[in-house]
Amino acid sequence: MTREVFISTELVEEDQRTDLWREISRPMFEALPHSDDRGLFLSGSVRAVPVGSLMTARSIFNRQRYNKDRRFILNSGLDSYLVQLVTSGELAGDFNGVRASAGPGDILILDLSQPLKNQVTEGSRVNIVIPRQPLEKAVSGRNLHGTVLKRHWPVTQLVMTYLTGLHSVGTQLSTFEADAAHEAAVTLMAAALKNDELEAAGSHSVLKIALQQRIVTFIDQNINLPDLSPETIMRRFHVSRSHLYRTFADDGGIAKVLRDKRLDAAFVELTRRDSAALSITEISYRFGFSSSNQFLRGFRARFGITPSQARQERQALHLEKAEGSAHLLNYFATLRERVIK
Repeated sequence: MTREVFISTELVEEDQRTDLWREISRPMFEALPHSDDRGLFLSGSVRAVPVGSLMTARSIFNRQRYNKDRRFILNSGLDSYLVQLVTSGELAGDFNGVRASAGPGDILILDLSQPLKNQVTEGSRVNIVIPRQPLEKAVSGRNLHGTVLKRHWPVTQLVMTYLTGLHSVGTQLSTFEADAAHEAAVTLMAAALKNDELEAAGSHSVLKIALQQRIVTFIDQNINLPDLSPETIMRRFHVSRSHLYRTFADDGGIAKVLRDKRLDAAFVELTRRDSAALSITEISYRFGFSSSNQFLRGFRARFGITPSQARQERQALHLEKAEGSAHLLNYFATLRERVIK
């Protein structure tokens, strides 16, 4: 595996810097000029270091904004958490319906599978990509997107010190030491997320969250079954229609969850490099849509483009979910090699 990668917009001419920074940011976010700086260039740098199967990266940037919609998420394929240690500068934004802001000393947690819109001032971060499962297990599935660990909390200061140090010495650790440091980092983050104030703010029935997770897993595993329906789920989990609806009321109901999951699966199928073998009509029927018009309307409403446009704009970047950190590091390394040639 690549040991360390440094890439900066200083490596190219000024008129190329915005495009390069957008490419550097692309696995995580769509980078855009700050709302007060339209027309000005973007700039920044990233120093990425692997620690076990985690990736740490120090980023420095001018003021800008970041967007991430459903289409972008499915193209990136990332399904981890990004923990951002705010070392300078400030940010504020909407994290899929959660309004949050953070400043120096705070820690922001982002779910890379959820949308966001935020603005940042000139500043810097230490970023850690952490697998989903251990963090969600620690908080019983509570939504972490947009969670802020406040700078005055002792546990936040402990996490800041440890993770900043981890990034600084990551390249000097042996494989055994890096794996141990990785496990300690995940354990420390999980403990920090059990903070009483956070749990009170995000309190939900543990049984409800567990049922949601089981049903969503079942849907994901059977999304290509045309007869997958609320009735199928009711029979499989022995719940009533009203109980099933209440379980997903915050998401718009189980019918909406099913429709959105099918649209997401269709998008992934359409943008696969080898997807040309199936027509758009075949893909729509494959994922349970009764007509092409129904599929077209739903697809455009969710992604802002038609299925034909999605097929035409296939992204070159497809990162494997199971190996997100390694692929991110390789992505930065490949991009740097291309820039310095």
